[in-house]
Amino acid sequence: MCCVPADPRGLSVSSGRIRFWLGACLPLVAALGLIVAACNSRESATSSLDGLVDSAGREIQLSGDVQRIVSLAPSATEILFAIGAGNLVVGVDDFSNYPPEAEVIENIGSLTPDIERLVALAPDLVVAAFITSPDDIEKLDEAGITVWVADSNEVRGVADAIRGLGAAIGHTSEAEQVAKELEAHIDRVVDTVSRASSRPRVFHELDASDPSKPFTVGPGSFVDDLLTLAGGENVFGDSPTPYPQVGFEEVLARNPEAIVLGDAPFGTTAESVRSRIGWEVIGAVQGDWMLEVSSELGDKMARPGPRIGDALEAVARFLHPGLFE
Repeated sequence: MCCVPADPRGLSVSSGRIRFWLGACLPLVAALGLIVAACNSRESATSSLDGLVDSAGREIQLSGDVQRIVSLAPSATEILFAIGAGNLVVGVDDFSNYPPEAEVIENIGSLTPDIERLVALAPDLVVAAFITSPDDIEKLDEAGITVWVADSNEVRGVADAIRGLGAAIGHTSEAEQVAKELEAHIDRVVDTVSRASSRPRVFHELDASDPSKPFTVGPGSFVDDLLTLAGGENVFGDSPTPYPQVGFEEVLARNPEAIVLGDAPFGTTAESVRSRIGWEVIGAVQGDWMLEVSSELGDKMARPGPRIGDALEAVARFLHPGLFE
């Protein structure tokens, strides 16, 4: 049975696929009752009279040095290690698999973290993402544990999320360096694709458990923003929802020139797309312009962390190979 999240980076998939996409830190899954307040909030930590403001627009009070951190999202884990705070991480969610050092840290759960085990780790700070349940944040608040949300709904906003978390834990200079390098990487890619003579029409398939009704990305989704920056035109960029389920007729009517197969790790291949009834007339299939996303690239694309620049470049190279020669 499919569960259909309606918000950015949520996805309706079978149990194996939902673990992959949630592991990639796909936030704001409304059907699971996850956090939605951050949609219209500021995306960076900013100074206030009394403290700092996290990505969810929450004013956070921090007292003393942060020496023990628990991460509830793979993206947060990646940020912490990138800014030199990996040695402070004493607990991570089940999906934190990068860098390799994170895999040996104690796991405390995923969407439903074990709050008792988490509290027993005595963290000075818990770093969450938009995917974190507000109920869990409330439980941690009641236990006297400070929670910092580090996330972004846009590719460029990731740099601010990095800066914010760095400021919160006293790694401001390291975070600034990582953020600047990421921004420079994004700018290089955007500048390169700006020289393209056209923007190919792209269909990004997230889940084809039912090949006749695949899930894709619409406006307001993290991947839609990535496709746009990579020099593509999302064929469902006018969808009323961030993650619509669409029919074959709709895909055919929009006739994408390129297809990105985000569900490739689960067996969807260019060959299987070519074998779908009726799909042989779609431009991307006729031109064999399809990208099979690997598990590694899928993590990079879905996690608002330091490697998002790599994901952006990979998609841009797929859409505009001649510009990167």
